[in-house]
Amino acid sequence: MSPALDIKNITPETKMVDLLRSNLNLLFVLNQFSIPMGFGEKSIQEVCTKSQVDVQSFLTLLQFHGNPENPDMQKLSNLKPEVILNYLKKSHNYFIGYRLPAIRDQFAAALQEGSTRDTILRYFDEYNNEVRDHMGYENEVFFPYVENLLNNVEQNNYSVKKYESRHNNIEEKLDDLINLLIKYLPTQGNAFMLADILEDLRLCNRDLNLHTLLEDDILVPKIKRLEKHTKTEEIKVIPEAEELSEREKDIVRSVAKGMSNKEIADEHFISIHTVITHRRNISRKLAIHSSAGLTVYAILNKLVNIEDLRN
Repeated sequence: MSPALDIKNITPETKMVDLLRSNLNLLFVLNQFSIPMGFGEKSIQEVCTKSQVDVQSFLTLLQFHGNPENPDMQKLSNLKPEVILNYLKKSHNYFIGYRLPAIRDQFAAALQEGSTRDTILRYFDEYNNEVRDHMGYENEVFFPYVENLLNNVEQNNYSVKKYESRHNNIEEKLDDLINLLIKYLPTQGNAFMLADILEDLRLCNRDLNLHTLLEDDILVPKIKRLEKHTKTEEIKVIPEAEELSEREKDIVRSVAKGMSNKEIADEHFISIHTVITHRRNISRKLAIHSSAGLTVYAILNKLVNIEDLRN
């Protein structure tokens, strides 16, 4: 058995085969970069060079998917918008062209005919249609807008604000389906296949959450800055700060104390997913993405005492 690799410590010289033996879930990232398997003993650098992929962008997204509980927002923010856009577009093709239809086929095969099967398939079909509409809008409207903006093509009557006004959380229904199946897993049907479906749903939901974070917390702020730069010729824009909720202030205090997402979740009796969502909202409101930046914010706004942090 190959030793597990610490995703934070991988380098361009790491062998691709060792990386994937350590975590097969990272195949998702290879697929979005159109990197085929069959790379023998080649290093990540060699594989990326052959596939004409920027190795630093590839490593950043590998580490993002390999360590989703503690994403390095600074590294992600350094990604070029063109890289993020292409990655998201290929992810859309993957989710709506393969991943979700495959899970639907698994449900159809695992469940016996009857009202339970019809109910679950109808719920999943509604969810699948919602994802198609969501990603279809991005493919047809938002992504072309971003491409034109990057190419300095003049555009009217559209902005990121319009995109955000109709942007919804496509992961919530999948969360509900997973919880319903765990609590009320049908007794009739192929139990082994249903267990496999639950695992596939969990991984799909995880990947969709990371997809959303990359869109909302990395790409959208970049495009907002680009919009401002296009209109004012000023590169640096300081967004208006929104007021934090009391729960968000609690999260900032915990971050300032150097706590990990898991420790924050345990302290406040919430899930890691909820912590990540709070941190995403905090970053959006404050335009501060690093833990160090949040620590400074907490001190300046008297959320914590600097003497406490020194202890």
